[in-house]
This record gives sequence, structure tokens and C-alpha cells, in this order.
Amino acid sequence: MSIQEYVNHNQLKPADAIVLRKKFMGMVDHFAIYLGEDSSGHKFVANFTKGVQILEDEEINQQIQKYIPENIDRFKGNDFERQSAIERAWSRIGEKAYGFFSNNCEHFKNWVHYGEQISKQVDNAGTALSIGGGTILLGGLLASNQKTRNWGVGVLTLGFILKSLAERKK
Repeated sequence: MSIQEYVNHNQLKPADAIVLRKKFMGMVDHFAIYLGEDSSGHKFVANFTKGVQILEDEEINQQIQKYIPENIDRFKGNDFERQSAIERAWSRIGEKAYGFFSNNCEHFKNWVHYGEQISKQVDNAGTALSIGGGTILLGGLLASNQKTRNWGVGVLTLGFILKSLAERKK
């Protein structure tokens, strides 16, 4: 399916986000924001490892080959709010501050949509590690096993660190 067909089929509007998942063992969603169409084609913007950049037709086609478009995260707001969201997206193009846990594509998508840099995926990973670390720590305490307690503290700390990175303050 071409990008034109994809945009038309899904009735994309500027500021809508497509959710992409890796085809092989994809556990992490990737997000790209649709900016609209101009004379050179459809424009998407995303914060991938190279930073915030425009993904034109050819690049988004490559991304769709690499990732499966899972769904559309529609922008929820009126036309004025949609325009503000697009302006937020454009304002960050060229930024090279990507961080897998601290400033990823979901942080960017949520900042464009809501004005807040939050990653639910990072938050969920932090929660899982915190619960797991707490469980390991408790097991180590009950078994009087120093090595298990240390592992529990380490995993618990990592969980807390991820939870703190899930919401990025500008």
C-alpha cells in the first residue's frame, strides 16, 4: 500500500499519529506524527535515534516495511488545538536529543498531542521492574540471602529510575 493510499484509507489528518511495531519480536511501539501533504508529498515527523526529523514518502515507506502500522492515535482536539500541535512538532525538527528511555518517540508524540513529554511504555517498564525488584528483595530478606537482597535493590532502583524518566520535564 502506498503512503497516499495509507493516508486516504485511514483518513489521516495533520497531528494524527501512526503507531508502528517491529515486525520481528516487536515489544516497543514507535510513533510518527502526520504533518499533512505539500507539493513534495506526505510529511511525517518522528523522534527516532537520529533525532526529530521529517520522514517524507520514501522514508515512511521504509519505516512501514520495517514496522507494522498497528493503529492510528487520533489527535483529540479542535482545529485550533490541532494547529498548535503541528506547530509544536515543527518547533522540534532538527533536535538531536533522542534517548531510548528519556526522550523517545512516544515522549515526542505525547508532547505534540498534549504538551507533555510522557512515555507510558517507559513508565510500564519502570513499574514492572519496581514490582519485580521489590519481590526479589522481599524474597532475599525472607531467605536471609544477601546476594538476592542486593539484586532486589538493584532491580528496584532501576525501576525507580525508569519511572522518573517516563515523564520528561522541559
